[in-house]
Amino acid sequence: MTAAKRVLAKKWIPSLLAAAGMLAILILLAGNETAMNGIQRSLALISSGILNLFGQNTVVIGTTVQSSLFGISVVTACTGIFITGLFLIAVVALPTRWTAKLIGAGIGIGSIFLVNIVRLVSLYFIGVHWPGFLDQAHQLIWQSLLIVIAVAMWLLWAGRWAYAPRTN
Repeated sequence: MTAAKRVLAKKWIPSLLAAAGMLAILILLAGNETAMNGIQRSLALISSGILNLFGQNTVVIGTTVQSSLFGISVVTACTGIFITGLFLIAVVALPTRWTAKLIGAGIGIGSIFLVNIVRLVSLYFIGVHWPGFLDQAHQLIWQSLLIVIAVAMWLLWAGRWAYAPRTN
């Protein structure tokens, strides 16, 4: 076996198999209505809590954040699960130490979750104050921003932690 084949077998194949496994988990999770409903409702409750800190008097009905002024429904596409899944696939696909991959997973899950909460809260306020701008903000601006932020977080992780030397 040549040196190149050994590198391929030792580093890339396990990482690519892990990425395929992560993709399978993402597909199963997205197809599990109970799990997705729980994630959607949790995001709605967190968003409602933050909105209420700003005096919006919202309530959560199912997966909808509602007030007398406006309401937003948190559907599967609004959970950030797909962009988080793609981020995690990119992390595990890179052949690096598993501890570095765990750091990457934490960075990605945490940052995408926080940005998504900011997105949901801001979309509520946009819907209340600038309803004509809501579709653009939702479909164009925030979708693009989430992708840019996920790529930036991956680049930050890959540049800073993925191949950091081991410390004993």
